Amino acid sequence: MNGQEVLGRYESGDANFTKENLSGVNLTGADLIGVNLAHADLHHSILIFAYLNRSNLTHANLKGTKLCGANLSQATLCNASLRDADLHGAILYGADLRGADLGLATLLDANFRDADLRNVNFSGADLRGACLRGANLREEKRAYKGANLRGADLRGADLRGANLAGADLSRSNLIGANLSEASLRNADLTEANLTDAILNGTFLTDAILTEANLSQATLRNCKLNRAQLNEANLSDADLRDATLSDAKLHKTNFQRANLTRSRLNRAEFTHANLRYAILVDALLIKAYLGRADLRDANLTGANLAGAELSSALLNGAILQGATLPDGSVQT
Repeated sequence: MNGQEVLGRYESGDANFTKENLSGVNLTGADLIGVNLAHADLHHSILIFAYLNRSNLTHANLKGTKLCGANLSQATLCNASLRDADLHGAILYGADLRGADLGLATLLDANFRDADLRNVNFSGADLRGACLRGANLREEKRAYKGANLRGADLRGADLRGANLAGADLSRSNLIGANLSEASLRNADLTEANLTDAILNGTFLTDAILTEANLSQATLRNCKLNRAQLNEANLSDADLRDATLSDAKLHKTNFQRANLTRSRLNRAEFTHANLRYAILVDALLIKAYLGRADLRDANLTGANLAGAELSSALLNGAILQGATLPDGSVQT
C-alpha cells in the first residue's frame, strides 16, 4: 500500500490500519490524527512532519522510521519498536510509550513532556536537548522496570521533575542536563557524565553514582542519603545545603567543592579528597574521615562531634568555631 492509498482510505473515513504492511511508505506531512496503526509494519517508512496526534501505534514496527518533526502528542506507542528511528524534534507530549524500544534512536530536541516512559529502552539513544519535564520513567516492582537509558546521550536535556526512580543511566552522557526536582531514587548512574549538570532539589536517595563525573555540577539542596559515590568526581561542585547522610564516599573527589551547610552525618569519607573544600557550618556528626585529605579545607563552624578524624590530613584546614570529635569547640 502506498501513501496515496493510505490517505485516500483515511479521508474516506477508514482510520483502521491494524496489522497493515506499510513498510517504506511515504507519508510526509500527512494528517492522520487518531489513526489506528496497532501492530502495523511501518519500518523504514517516512512520516516526517506527519500529524499522528492521539494515534494508536501499540506494538507497531517503526524500526528505522523517519519521524522528524512528527506530532505524536497523546499517542499510544506501548511496546512499539522505534529502534534506530529518527525522531529529531518530534512532539510526544503526554504520549504513552510504556515498554517501547527506542534503542539507538535519534531523539535530538524531541519533546517528551509528561510522557509515560516506564520500562522504555533508551539504550544508546541520542537525547541531546530533549525535553523530558514531568515524564514518568520510574521503576514499579512487579509491574515495570526502570527506564533503560544506559549509554544514552542526554547532553543539555531538560529532565526537570522527571521520575527516573530505578532507571538505568549507567555511562550516560548528561553534560549540562537539567535534573532539578527530578526523582532518581535507586537509579544507577555508574560512570555517568554529569559535568555542569543542574541537580537542585533532586532526589538521589540510594542512587549508585560510583565513578560518576559531577565536576562543576550544581547540587544545591540535593538529597543523596545513602547514595554510593565511591570514586566519583565532585570537584568544584556546588553542594550547598545538600544531604549526604550515610553516603559512601570512598576516594570521592570533593576538591574545591562547596559543601556549606551540607548534612554529612555518618558519611564514609575513607581516602576522600576534600582539599580546599568549603564545609562551613556543615554537619559531619559521626562521619568517618579515615585518611581523608582535608588540607586547606574550610570547616568554620562545622560539627564534627563523634567523627573519626585521627588519621585525616588537616594541614592548613580552618577549624575556627568547629565542634571537634570530643565535643569541644575550636577557638
